[in-house]
Amino acid sequence: MKSFSSKLVALSAVFALGFLLSGTAQAGVLRTAGGAPALTKGGAPVFTSGNGFVTTSAKPRALFDDKVVFFGFNRSVLTQAAKSQLRHLAATLGKNKTVTIVGYADRMGHAEYNERLALRRAKAVRDFLVGNGVRAKTIEVRSLGKSVSRTNCPTNLSRDEAIACLSNDRRVEIEVE
Repeated sequence: MKSFSSKLVALSAVFALGFLLSGTAQAGVLRTAGGAPALTKGGAPVFTSGNGFVTTSAKPRALFDDKVVFFGFNRSVLTQAAKSQLRHLAATLGKNKTVTIVGYADRMGHAEYNERLALRRAKAVRDFLVGNGVRAKTIEVRSLGKSVSRTNCPTNLSRDEAIACLSNDRRVEIEVE
């Protein structure tokens, strides 16, 4: 009998192929052909990132990208994983690189609030990098709030589904020159 994770990998491959062939890949809760949410045996929803990856976790992943840091819903505190990622980045930057840190938020909430939240996220990343040896004078911090989305979530999602689907919008991007 296959383990749950191997079944999930197989399911991911099948859905990825289907999404790629149909051109209808969308981030959010995976739906069955009848429109009902796809569920695991335990009843947990199955999420898709919109690029063919399927998971039972709504947590964002920055696969192959060490210059993007993700945040929880309505949060600006760095996770342990983000701190580890930023420590590695700080060690590889050098003292004279120009760094631009841009904060983003998801579409939920008022634009003004999201602008401030995105700025707090960017400042949290800046402060951590400075604390790990990057010169503050070489860092520029900006906020784009909810103006630039990475996701294409359906509008008919429940609040929890929308929060999960929009996880890739709650981020800070780090540009190095």
